[in-house]
Amino acid sequence: MTFKAIPLLLTLAGSLLAHTSHAQSCASLRETQGEDLVSVHCGSAPSATFDATGRLWVAFVQNKHVYVSFSDDKGGSYSTPVMVNKEAEDTEYNGENRPKIILAPQGEILLSWTTKTSSNFTGLIRFARSTDGGRTFSTPRTINDDGLNTGHRFDSLYLTESGNLYLTWIDKRDMEKSLAQEEEYPGAAIYYAVSKDFGETFSPNYRVSHNSCECCRIAMAPQGKDNVAILWRQIYNSQIRDHAIAVLGPDGQVSGVERATVDDWYIDACPHHGPSLVQADSADNYHMAWFSAGDLHKGIYYARYDLAQADSAQLLEIDATPGAGHPSLAQHDGELLLVWKGFNGLATQLQLMRSNDDGKSWSAAQTLFSTEQASDHPLLISNESGIYLSWASNELGYVFKELTHDPQ
Repeated sequence: MTFKAIPLLLTLAGSLLAHTSHAQSCASLRETQGEDLVSVHCGSAPSATFDATGRLWVAFVQNKHVYVSFSDDKGGSYSTPVMVNKEAEDTEYNGENRPKIILAPQGEILLSWTTKTSSNFTGLIRFARSTDGGRTFSTPRTINDDGLNTGHRFDSLYLTESGNLYLTWIDKRDMEKSLAQEEEYPGAAIYYAVSKDFGETFSPNYRVSHNSCECCRIAMAPQGKDNVAILWRQIYNSQIRDHAIAVLGPDGQVSGVERATVDDWYIDACPHHGPSLVQADSADNYHMAWFSAGDLHKGIYYARYDLAQADSAQLLEIDATPGAGHPSLAQHDGELLLVWKGFNGLATQLQLMRSNDDGKSWSAAQTLFSTEQASDHPLLISNESGIYLSWASNELGYVFKELTHDPQ
């Protein structure tokens, strides 16, 4: 595998500190609506998606429950949240591990999340769905099929054009087997299951790879109408935590497993920095963004990956300043956007760059938001009308902002 680097001069073009008329802190809302308010602005780790009509749906965690709320004015106002899991669960909510939400073409609402089962990094992969427009949800069920009290965490969810619903996660069942035989087993493994009926039933669990990192989110993107490509942090030579890529099929087929990044990050710990993956201008090409603190590369990087050639190119340093991390990519109508969290020594800064030539060149970085208070990782989502930022902070509450037609 080879990397072909291209230079970039990153200059910060004056702060575009955003206003958003719809952002409201939870504290201010509770002053008028009470301390028990359940809201997208008060919940944790929100995820957003659109349905076929353009309605925005947001899933979040609050008080050990997953909730779903919708907006018909792109975040201007939200419906009363509906509780998904009637029985409280110790649901994971952090930047790398949050509930996932997808709207199927016929309106089914599909949700996955991780429920912690003890303090020792164990968990279950949970799934529920609604077939009545979000008024009610099915009783949550566990998708990992090993029955072990071990790690099943960091789930990701993707629905293909053909209707295959892929659910992937990080799994420690193979580690448990190795330990029982007094054998070493670095890290965990990547597993997945598939539903061909929009979550009514799921396949058995399929293994993708041994020796994955234990704690970084998995990125997913389409590969044709039926398959998906996934990008995850993998352990190499028992010590290096770089990224691997593979293609998953609906019946357990796994192909194209290759090392996708070569940073040589020697670390015997959990980075909690997952990658981002978006399909590029051809079926076998992908845009990647990730964080590393390796011997070869430190900071946030971008590159293209060619499945057919098993090769990464256009390696680009995005931000190597201390505190930079958690990139997210999205593409719409020939424009590729990249957001990430930066740090200026005092405040977290949400940064944005644009490319209009499929990642060959990029704009200077722009600061979208700045906050000295706690904030979530930024996420980009897209639909037919554009690309949107989904982000939450203590200062502003939940922010949903169009970026495609509003550079300010």
